[in-house]
Parts: sequence; C-alpha cells; structure tokens
Amino acid sequence: GMESYRREDAERLCEQSARHADEVADTAARVASIYGVGLDAAWVAGLLHDWDRDLSDDELLRAAAAHGLPLSEADRRRPRLLHARTGAVHVAERFPELGDGIVSAIERHTLGAPEMSELDMVVYVADMIAPSRAFRGVDDLREAAGTLSLESLFAEAYRRSVAHVVDAGKFLHPLTVEVFNAYCVRGRP
Repeated sequence: GMESYRREDAERLCEQSARHADEVADTAARVASIYGVGLDAAWVAGLLHDWDRDLSDDELLRAAAAHGLPLSEADRRRPRLLHARTGAVHVAERFPELGDGIVSAIERHTLGAPEMSELDMVVYVADMIAPSRAFRGVDDLREAAGTLSLESLFAEAYRRSVAHVVDAGKFLHPLTVEVFNAYCVRGRP
C-alpha cells in the first residue's frame, strides 16, 4: 500500500530528495483535487517521481543504455535529464501493479511531452510549485492553480521552465521544443 511506497522511496533517496518527494506527493494530491484528477494516482506518482534522482550521471547513462532508451545530444550533455525516463522504467519494474498513467507521469515530469495526460500535467506542476521551491514567479504559479485551466497552468509552468533553461544558456532538449510548440505558443488552435 501507500506506506510501503513511501518507505521504499525514502530508503532509495537521500534525506533532502525524500523530503521533496513527500512534498510533491502532497502537492500533487492537492492539485489533483482542484482539477478532479484521481487523488491516489497523483499522490503515488508525485511520491515516486524522483525514484532515480540520486543516481550519478554514469549510473543514469548506464541505465538508459541497458533499457535501450534513445539518447539525444542534450541527454549526453545533461544526463540528469534522464532520471525521469530511467526512473519510470525502474518504477514499472519494481511496482508492476502501478498503472501506465503513473509511470507516464514519472517519465514526463522533467521534459513533458507533446500530448500530456491530466495526471502528467498535475505531477509536472506539483514538482514546480512544491512548498520548498523558490524561484521568481513561483507564487504566481501557486495562485494560478484553480483559476487557470489545468492545461493553461501546465503551459505557464512549462514556459517558465524553458525560459530558465534559455537564461542559463543550457542545451535545450529537442523534446522541449515540441512541447513548447504544442502548449505554449500563443494563440494555438
């Protein structure tokens, strides 16, 4: 049950990451309740979203290779980005009883995808607005939960994330361009 997921997650992660996972689980459940998305799925996906977050770059690259995950130049330059995809694979292996929806939300919490499910969007947003997150505009995002549609809230969170990567002069993942064009381009159909 829920407690066993929590126990294993805490054993796998360092203390700070485990605290963040708890926060995201609670935040995801709160955001899910606002938008009528399944609470239990949101909580579990939020809890387990960073399952591979504390692996080293080498471990992440090895896990990606072992599971045949295609790597872009951005993945090789910033192996950290892989923790979402390898984490999804590892969670699915460890907890086969969890549905595809939860695994998908874990896989998509970092880069997103051009077609996000509601659960995907809930976990992505929860990860960004969890209580200990502090960045310019985070309070605006928190206040937007429940006033914007879930899709608009995700688009706004994603836009800020992309702006941060651009401002930092980091390599943009090709998937990021697809997701930005799908959700963030003004006046999209």
